[in-house]
Amino acid sequence: MKTAAKLSVLTSGVLLLAACDSLDPESTKSEFWYSNPTSQTLTFKVDDKDYSLEPGKAGSLKLSPGMHKMQNAKGMQQSFMVYENNSGGIINPDNHIYYMLSEVYAVEGKGNSFKPTLYDVTINGHELQIPLRSTNAVVIDHNMFRCSYPLGEPFPSEITTRDRKATGNIKTKCFDKPELLTYIASEYSQKLDPATPEDATKDSINLTFNYEIPEPAFKDSETQKQATKLTDLLKQVQASDDADIHDKLNKDMHQATSDIVSAAVKTMSTSSVADNEYYNEFIKQTGEYRAYGVILK
Repeated sequence: MKTAAKLSVLTSGVLLLAACDSLDPESTKSEFWYSNPTSQTLTFKVDDKDYSLEPGKAGSLKLSPGMHKMQNAKGMQQSFMVYENNSGGIINPDNHIYYMLSEVYAVEGKGNSFKPTLYDVTINGHELQIPLRSTNAVVIDHNMFRCSYPLGEPFPSEITTRDRKATGNIKTKCFDKPELLTYIASEYSQKLDPATPEDATKDSINLTFNYEIPEPAFKDSETQKQATKLTDLLKQVQASDDADIHDKLNKDMHQATSDIVSAAVKTMSTSSVADNEYYNEFIKQTGEYRAYGVILK
């Protein structure tokens, strides 16, 4: 299997619509895509409004910042909060797997300068290592699952830019499973058909959205003090129904994070490997929570 990092031509000229930066918040804010990767009509509700979609189709809807409720055809409900800092996402009422694939666009001879991160992923029983994220979250947050091109919109064959010094870029696209299989078969001549009926369900997830706020457990008292300040602020975000809560607390959360780093640096040279790993995971997890534009309730 190729690494799915094909090279397209990046030429100078007028900036095309398809070449805009990944998920410009001004153009995709509050826009949520959905698709039907099955052979049956998809039906679901959002805020008691009915939606229906034929097999193989994709659509989108606007969701204003605030609380929303989704219900699938089986009656399963999920409430979720859309914040002002959102950049849209994917509505996934039946927990299908969605993918985000990275592609390299570069001028001739510059392709090796761009290296998309590779991930382990299984599709129809095929174990691959390619620049592909996969998730089956009921609401997929585009703040974290950042696609340059949404469901149903193809990768362009080339992109152009006004920047004559530009040598290339990495672009991403969101796919449902049938769309991804068709793309890989067409662009890379690789068929990922299941070898057995059971293989059709052997698909892996390599990205999950963790909505838990970690409880600080640092041995150093100053680091613990600052970490507790940060998690207390995150708990305010978690409990609030104010869609603009991030803007109101961001300054304090940024300061608390900086204070954690400053305190931890003083003890890091004498800390154990396990302590340093815990610190790194804590910073990663709290940073992701701060970045969410959508949180399940």
